[in-house]
Formats: sequence, C-alpha cells, structure tokens
Amino acid sequence: MNEFKSPVIHTEDTMTASALTWSSDAVLRRLRGTGDGLTGSAGPGAAADRAMGRALTGFLDRIAGRGSGPAVDGILALPFLVHGTHSGDPAPAEPAAVAHVLWWVSARYLDDLSDAGPRPSAAADTDSADQDLLAVIGIACHLATEVLDEACRDDPERALRLRQELSRSWHRAIAGQLADLTATAATATAEEVMAGYLGKTGAPYAMAAAMGAVLAGCDEARVDAWRDLGARFGVLRQLVNDQRDISSGRYEDLRNGTATFMVVQYLKSLSEPERAVAEKLLAGCADSAAAREEFAAQLTEPSQLRAFAAVARPLIDGLHASIDEAGGVGEYVAGLHGLVDQTVNLYPEFLLDVRD
Repeated sequence: MNEFKSPVIHTEDTMTASALTWSSDAVLRRLRGTGDGLTGSAGPGAAADRAMGRALTGFLDRIAGRGSGPAVDGILALPFLVHGTHSGDPAPAEPAAVAHVLWWVSARYLDDLSDAGPRPSAAADTDSADQDLLAVIGIACHLATEVLDEACRDDPERALRLRQELSRSWHRAIAGQLADLTATAATATAEEVMAGYLGKTGAPYAMAAAMGAVLAGCDEARVDAWRDLGARFGVLRQLVNDQRDISSGRYEDLRNGTATFMVVQYLKSLSEPERAVAEKLLAGCADSAAAREEFAAQLTEPSQLRAFAAVARPLIDGLHASIDEAGGVGEYVAGLHGLVDQTVNLYPEFLLDVRD
C-alpha cells in the first residue's frame, strides 16, 4: 500500500494557527491550476501535456471525491517545516512540497498497477492504461523538474541540486519497490524489509526534507543530515501505513502476502512449531477472509503489539533526537516533533507509543 492510502496528518495540529504560513489547500489549488492549464494545451508536445493534465486533475478529483484531501498534509509538512527551522519562513519550500506531491501522483499509479495483476485484455482498456502510464511518467520526469527549475530560474546550481534529489529519490524508491515485489513474508528478514522501506517510502521523504534544506540555503552536510532524517521519517510513515491496512479491515497486505515489517517481526517471535502454523495460516490469507481475520487477530494481540512497539521505539526516539540536534527556529522544531508524534499516535490501538 502506498502513501496516498496512508493516514491523515493535519499540519494545523502540528503548528499554532499564527505560525502556520502554508496550507495544503493552496498547494492543491496550484496543482489544479497546473492540471487545468495542461489539459487545455495547444503548443508543442500538446498531446503529452493534455495526458499529464488529465492524469493530474483526475488524481485531484479522486482525492476530493473520497474526502481525503487532508491526507496530503503529512506529505506537504516536512519540506515546509525543514525550511522553517532554518529561515523562520516555510513558504519558500512550496516547490519542494509540490514536487513531492507530483512524485506521489506517479508512484501511486505505478503501485496500483503492480497490485492489480495482469493488464486488461480489451484493446480500449489497454490503450487507456498505456496513456495513463505515459502520463504519470511525464509527471514524474518532466513536470516535477519544471516546477523545480522554475523555482530556481536565477540559480542554476541550486536547480541542479534539486534535480539530483529528485533523481536519487526515484532510483532508491525503485530499488525499494523491487525488493517489496520479490520478498515474501515467510522468507524475508526484518533487515531486508527495513531496507525496502528505506527505499520505497523513505526515499521520497528524504527527497522532500533535502529539498526543503536546499531551498533554505543549507550546506551539503546539513542537507545530508535532513535527507537521512527524512528517510527515517518515511519508514515511520510506512510502519503506520501497514497498521492502517490492519485497522481498516482491508487486509490487502495479508491477501497479497506482502512482507510487512509487522508480519515479519511477528513470525520471528514465534517458536518453530508456532511459526509453521502461522505461515500456513498466512498462506491461506490469499483466498480466505476468515484466515485474514484470524491472522490479524493474532498479529494484534496486546503482547505482540507491545513487543512491536519496543522494536519501533529506537526509530521514533532517533527521529526526536535528530530534530533536537538539528535545532533552529523553535516553533518549527516543535512542528517537526509534533509531526512525528502524530504519526506515531494515529492508531493508538496499536500501542506504538507505549513504553514498558
């Protein structure tokens, strides 16, 4: 499951109303204007522009239709807050936030495509799918770059640094997604799953944080530090995203046999006989709703949840420590702490914030 199926994080809750100088609505309006403009394109490359415009506006329509617009807040907040810690003004980080959303427009489509299985056989459906695929590639490779270049029109060196962050994100995320596609819950190690998480969800958050730092004028060492923090925050987001799949009762990961960190840690905790039984039940989750319910119940027993919280605690504490170490303008440092805390507590029934 990808980021736009993840929990809602409201920036309004991480910052005071007086300090909040950006909004998800403003970024979404900008993206809507971009999509509408592309849809009406008549210039060179108009066919590509119109396809990208349809894909972008369609994505925004789906967000609005599901009432999930606020889910974008958690994606937008990080670059704004990083910029604010250094400058006291988060607003100039908007290009990084926009590029981050565009990244997820493409990643979400590709993730859904990989989850859907075989391509449709009807010619008309295949043509439509091909057009959508080309459109999201254009959004990822062209449109996001245009946003970054426009933001640094008079500073080509900074524009290059931002483009490098975008390229690095795609490379590492592809590697992480490939690991996710090939791993199985029964055979993957916790270390392998975590490495995949650092790619498929850590990489785009690393990009967002690093871009915020670049736009704030940080030197390479500071950018590196923020990139590392962003990657670890992305891992936390993925852990909570895994929880959402269980909490919602959708059980997509169980049905697909996805090697989530939560499942792998659970299997690791069992004795050999217990694990053999659990793996058989997990295999049955592919076709049986009852098996999924039973496995989810075992996975969420309080003792298992407390054990999982203990494993996740170093990640959470490390994020808070890194935020304090980075320092900067107090209200935005507090906003970063709040962003981590809200992520941790989105599903309190999972006891992720419990300390023994």
